[in-house]
Amino acid sequence: MSYTGVWSVGAVPDAEVVALPRRFAHLEETWTVPDNCAADLGWWLGGGDREPYFTPEPTPAAHRFAAFARGGGPSAPAVVAMKGAAADLLGRATADGLFSVAVREGEPATALHHGLGAQESAQLPGWFGDFLLTADEVRAVLPGAESVLAVAGPRRMEVVARIDAWVYAMTDAPEGEFDAAGLLAGPLRVLRHAAAHGLGVVAVTGTY
Repeated sequence: MSYTGVWSVGAVPDAEVVALPRRFAHLEETWTVPDNCAADLGWWLGGGDREPYFTPEPTPAAHRFAAFARGGGPSAPAVVAMKGAAADLLGRATADGLFSVAVREGEPATALHHGLGAQESAQLPGWFGDFLLTADEVRAVLPGAESVLAVAGPRRMEVVARIDAWVYAMTDAPEGEFDAAGLLAGPLRVLRHAAAHGLGVVAVTGTY
């Protein structure tokens, strides 16, 4: 069955973000970790992000990273519930403070993380596109996000090329129609908007 992957990032009232974890504090903290999560994370951080991913067909490294990013990280009932509630909060974001992107048969946030690589992606909050930030946390992470998303020159060309390579090899996006530059600019625009207006930020990945 086909699917569409969506990534949405929105600036929302700080009070809502602060209060959200408390709504689910009563849930039992039974943590689960996907199979091979630790090994895959160590592989990616240890240089797996720079292995050949396309020759030109996707290599085992590309499929390994796709499965790793799609599988999610350690989770618990409260985390799952908070992700659903965070998605609902996106309805509070205004047009100036909202970014959303979709791609058939793929995950936009995974494309961004591949484009940046492991070291640079570590400057972004959360787990492969999912995060929840208070206004104070937005201001704290913004410099790091600026350093990897507001790139120029040869580095920008490299990142955009890596995003394009991922999207056109690993998704059903029509050739030439995906906005790789927008995938860099959109999340940063939302973080800047939130920092300027004292707002929190929620980012949610999902499929339909």
